Amino acid sequence: MKALTLLLLSVVFSTSLWAADMTPPPWNKSPELESLVVQLKNKYNSDELFTVEKRKMTQVDNLSYFIRFYDKPNAPEYKLLKAYLWGMQLAHSQSVNQQIQTNITPWFCPTGGKLGGVSPNIKNPTQFIENIIWEALEQDLRLKPARFKNYNGAAAFMSTSSLIQYGLQTKFPCYNTTPESHRLVGFNY
Repeated sequence: MKALTLLLLSVVFSTSLWAADMTPPPWNKSPELESLVVQLKNKYNSDELFTVEKRKMTQVDNLSYFIRFYDKPNAPEYKLLKAYLWGMQLAHSQSVNQQIQTNITPWFCPTGGKLGGVSPNIKNPTQFIENIIWEALEQDLRLKPARFKNYNGAAAFMSTSSLIQYGLQTKFPCYNTTPESHRLVGFNY
């Protein structure tokens, strides 16, 4: 009995160590993206925000929420953000894998035919989807550099889910050139 218990414990321990090694590295932000994050944080701390902007800052599916709390692990909002990101990551990966399994053309096409699952036991289980958000912001900055200045900086309050969709679609494209009918409104390809 002791041998079986030790065997099971060693399997669990080695599996958790293996899972810990599977955490994707954090996104290496460009200087332009780092500068944008600083500008956005300053904007979010401004006394000149409109009521609608202040309301959006309380919504977990808003870029302002992500930017303000992604690096504050002791804040209660951080835990809510992580739960939201985990849910988005799980929903998108399971959805696209189901579409592929049932031979439906998905709206993004993961390399190798499936989007790999991420264990909730790794060091940062939401790192994949966080990287998708950062990559989408990088892409957006490259293709539309004035986006966060236009319209009094309205893009600073865009939904995070739209950035995730854009990031997945541009990281895992199904076409050499995304057809106009498949493009997300407001984003450049």
